Amino acid sequence: MIPPQSTVRRMPGLRPRHSARLIFSHRPPLSRPRQFTHKPQQQSFVSQTPFRPQLPFLSQAKGRLPLAIHLRQHFIRLVSTDRREQYKRGLFRGLKIALTSYAIIFMLYLIDTGIYQEEIEHRWPTPPEWSWKSRWALRTAIALQHPNEAGQVVTQWHNVYAYVRELLERLEDPNIDGKDIQELADGGIFIDGVGRAGFDLSGKSEPWRRGYFQALMSAAKAAENLEGFMTDSKQRVTAKADYVHGPSNPNAKTLPGRTKTVMHEEDCVPAAPPAETFYIKILTTTGFTAKQKIDAALAYADYLDSKGLSDTARDMYTWAMDIAASGLSYDPSRVVDTATGVLKNSGKDIASDNLLRVSTALAVHNAKIGDLSTALAIFTSVLKARRSLPGSAPPKPSQSNTERGNLPFDNFVQKIKNMFVPPVYPAAPSDGNTPPVRELGSPCEEAGLMTYIGEILYATSSREIGLAWTRDAVDIAESELLEIARQTETLDTRDRCSQCLKVGIQNWRTMVHNLVTSAAAAEEEAIAQSAKAWFGGASEAAKKTSERKRWEAEEMIIDDRSDRMLRLTNDYNVYKSRGIGGLF
Repeated sequence: MIPPQSTVRRMPGLRPRHSARLIFSHRPPLSRPRQFTHKPQQQSFVSQTPFRPQLPFLSQAKGRLPLAIHLRQHFIRLVSTDRREQYKRGLFRGLKIALTSYAIIFMLYLIDTGIYQEEIEHRWPTPPEWSWKSRWALRTAIALQHPNEAGQVVTQWHNVYAYVRELLERLEDPNIDGKDIQELADGGIFIDGVGRAGFDLSGKSEPWRRGYFQALMSAAKAAENLEGFMTDSKQRVTAKADYVHGPSNPNAKTLPGRTKTVMHEEDCVPAAPPAETFYIKILTTTGFTAKQKIDAALAYADYLDSKGLSDTARDMYTWAMDIAASGLSYDPSRVVDTATGVLKNSGKDIASDNLLRVSTALAVHNAKIGDLSTALAIFTSVLKARRSLPGSAPPKPSQSNTERGNLPFDNFVQKIKNMFVPPVYPAAPSDGNTPPVRELGSPCEEAGLMTYIGEILYATSSREIGLAWTRDAVDIAESELLEIARQTETLDTRDRCSQCLKVGIQNWRTMVHNLVTSAAAAEEEAIAQSAKAWFGGASEAAKKTSERKRWEAEEMIIDDRSDRMLRLTNDYNVYKSRGIGGLF
């Protein structure tokens, strides 16, 4: 049995249990928690109450913060790590799609440009010895001068001159494409009021010289059409001088379609130099053929005629006649009167092609200045000379698209063919010092002469005879155009025949319209006099009525011929006259 235990006292000095609480009783009580939205001096993350934390995005702001500060404070919280990676992947994917799309579009543009350049290279070949940039400039400038074939509405002559100017700089630079060209004299020859004369091209090949001639003629034609135009060098805008603001023109017009574009006089220069600069350069260059120089002389003379400078134009025609006469191997007086341009047609000697062209141009000049008798004599002599030309071998018939019909993939097949078949640069043409031969397209030349003769006869002597000549000219041109469409695809010959046909039918229309007007007036006068006449008044009025109906019927025939002509020429500008005009 265990004895009862006695009460044992704790060790003296030992503190009671509750004294352990008193050890830390000297610590201060915990401070009151601060809210998240209240920032005194220190930031505290202790919640005021144990039920809901007071975070900034859960509390109500006393005022609206600026957007920039708001985005800067919350951007890191909104874009998490996963979302940031998602944004990076989306941005990289969009960038790849955009770059790939732009690359595909750019490649398609290059392919389309290459196909177009191959097409116009086959249409208008350029000298193979030139650099690619010079060839590009020449064929583009020539294509721009044919808006119907280049897919344009009108010719942008400022673009033509921009290409040709760069081309001429390259061709006349000995370090690029102008190697072996020589000056006519030390330091070159300068003509007052014109500029620099031509070069000596005897050391260059015939294709090089022919391409250089095409460039100069294109530049001259562009300069003719840009006369009176100014180019703003800062804004790269070309317009007439009426749209240039400056002290000399304070009330300038506003550019159509560009109300915010203002051309200032201090920033503008002439769009092109005078056309005579290029014509004189051709005429003073050594190495061009007689035909090329005559082309330049006749074009310059025609330009002077259009400006009303008849005396200067006459001098150019005389210059052209001297060039044509100097190329003959016999005495020129045996075939032509160089003073008047009338061909003699003695039957022994045949005039050269250059003489025929110069005489025809001289006849047109005489008709424009009113010397119709001389013009008629020249036209009739040239027509007789052309009809007596010897014939050539008939061309081989070729199957054209008009006979077999246009297949759906003809255009595509032709594009593929142009890409793989290199163009052939044509052989050198004749210099024009030999007599021409009758070939396909020659009747169109005769039809053009007959049109001029009919126009002069209608205006001077007999309307009936002039109308008959014009009818015959239209018939010849139309039949020859049908023959060209069946046997050849030469576009130049077809274009000349189309122009001849359009001029003839326009003259025919004008003549018949004048006759209808005259017959109607005569009919009204006859009806008015028939009421006063005792005998024969009614029969005279009926005769005038029958005459009016006759001319009206012929006018309807002209309309039908015009509609048929549209299918031949593929040109809807059929009533635009290109005759010598002003005679009736």
